[in-house]
Amino acid sequence: MELALGVCRRHLLLLHAIRKGVAKNPGEKAETILEMGLFQLFFMDSVPEHAAIDTSAELARMALGEGAVRLVNGFLRNAARNGLPALPPQNVQRISIQYSVPDWIVRRWLDEGGAAEAENRAKETLATPVQWIRVNTAKTTLEKLRAELGLTGRDYAGRYLEVAGKDVHLGKLLKSDAFAKGLFSVQNPAAYDVVNLLQCESGNSVWDACAAPGGKAALLAEMCPWATILATDISAARLRDMDDIEKRLGLKNVKCAAVDALNSGFADKFDRVLLDVPCTNMGVLSRRPEALYRIKAEDFKTLPEMQFAILTAASKALKAGGRLVYATCSPERVETTRVIDRFFKENVAFKAVGEPVRIGANDLGLDHFFAQALEKAK
Repeated sequence: MELALGVCRRHLLLLHAIRKGVAKNPGEKAETILEMGLFQLFFMDSVPEHAAIDTSAELARMALGEGAVRLVNGFLRNAARNGLPALPPQNVQRISIQYSVPDWIVRRWLDEGGAAEAENRAKETLATPVQWIRVNTAKTTLEKLRAELGLTGRDYAGRYLEVAGKDVHLGKLLKSDAFAKGLFSVQNPAAYDVVNLLQCESGNSVWDACAAPGGKAALLAEMCPWATILATDISAARLRDMDDIEKRLGLKNVKCAAVDALNSGFADKFDRVLLDVPCTNMGVLSRRPEALYRIKAEDFKTLPEMQFAILTAASKALKAGGRLVYATCSPERVETTRVIDRFFKENVAFKAVGEPVRIGANDLGLDHFFAQALEKAK
């Protein structure tokens, strides 16, 4: 996992080294093997130099034949002797290659926040994310679970534990009896700050309108056992992952259904609505580095339109006096405040409630999130 995610995080830097050190295009498979070898050489202290080169050469032999072995051996040995090539002096290109962020995204960050902001945001994408688990308070307590799992890290909001301790790692925890019994789930604590904005009250009916894979619906059920929760998603396939809520976690106050939030037909039905809308994932790039290569410039136009449409449609499901929380794991203004401002202009029955949640850079490893609570007039 470290190798796979690491190559993804460093892809443009590794590709830069290959383009400087190989005369002809080696082809996609050979290029991938070279990237894996380079990452082990320069970014994995646990792998000896000879092992990184030998295993890469053997992989080339299995996948491509002897000709590729010579290429891989020669290139990696040269790289080990000479180091990575110099970066270009031009600022956009340097930031793009050094932190492996496509240059058009770097330009976007430069235009919005200046050079320092662009470099800081790019640098964050390389950070190894802090791992957290959420304690299922319906079954155990934070301190009991901490002792059972041998965790020595930080806690958050009385229900999250950092995955830290001697010989403790997430893969091991997911194989534990505690996980099988539903004592915890994997979730970033930013979810708590978002869900807490709903301020659920006794007897509330709640609609989580873009729920899959169900993490926030499960958190909501743990926080508000007296609420009735409908967790929906347009994708029936993605809803299958949400069986976990009842079967493993034992939470009985959540019903799951396939519903298109744009065409739900719900009207004045719910006391609370949670909208964690589809977005560019620009706030979780350290955990999802592949998103940098999937996203396209036009997504910053099409996604805000979709987000606004979902917000408009879902707001009709809210009862008078009810509260809706609009949330997105992107700090981009086009997906956050601009969507909200446009909604207020066209929906005068709604107003903002309290300050928005804005999670930016932090040493806890919380996802970058934006969330705003809205209230419908009585």
